Amino acid sequence: MIKNELEQFLDTGWYNEATLFFKGKIYWCEGYTQDNQFTFFVNSWEADIIEDCYYKSKIDSNGQFVNYKEIYRVTNADMDYVKKQFLEAKIFEGKSFWEIEPELKWLEE
Repeated sequence: MIKNELEQFLDTGWYNEATLFFKGKIYWCEGYTQDNQFTFFVNSWEADIIEDCYYKSKIDSNGQFVNYKEIYRVTNADMDYVKKQFLEAKIFEGKSFWEIEPELKWLEE
């Protein structure tokens, strides 16, 4: 993982927002707990990298993120299950987190 530590993401990326960048797209990850269930989701949209550590979202003529959509969501009482499902899901252009991890950038807006 570029710009931050992989272990830090694996330890903390589930409990607060994490913004990942891969091949021109933001993958905005967030998790929350409700009714003893943990939900983790990923929204995606197009963006440009600035100075290799920040990003600027692409905005269309209506002021909306370009190609914005929720691309992944998992809910379960078992946090380890939720983590495993995300790490193996083919949400990054048909590849899993582990398949692209060396190319992922963890960015700031």
